[in-house]
Amino acid sequence: VHDPATYPDGVNVEFVVRRGERHIAMRVHERGSGETRSCGTGACAAMVATAVADDARVAGEDLAYRVDVPGGTLTVTWTADDRVLLTGPAVIVASGTTDL
Repeated sequence: VHDPATYPDGVNVEFVVRRGERHIAMRVHERGSGETRSCGTGACAAMVATAVADDARVAGEDLAYRVDVPGGTLTVTWTADDRVLLTGPAVIVASGTTDL
């Protein structure tokens, strides 16, 4: 049961499925926007959660997973020095101007 007081502005939700070894697919529903084509933070979090569930980390080594999202294929790397790096396509899908 959703308690509106807990998350008054809503939450983002990622749906993740395994596609193979070190390979997942993800779709995301972002609060206030609906389904989006990608979410970098969500892709990184999904990769780390999957890697932990897989017990895939090896001390002193980088670990990379492929993450497929509707917007393209991403590579998320959990580095040996405990950083998470995201690489993948980036395209402008809209532009505009405004007067402030």
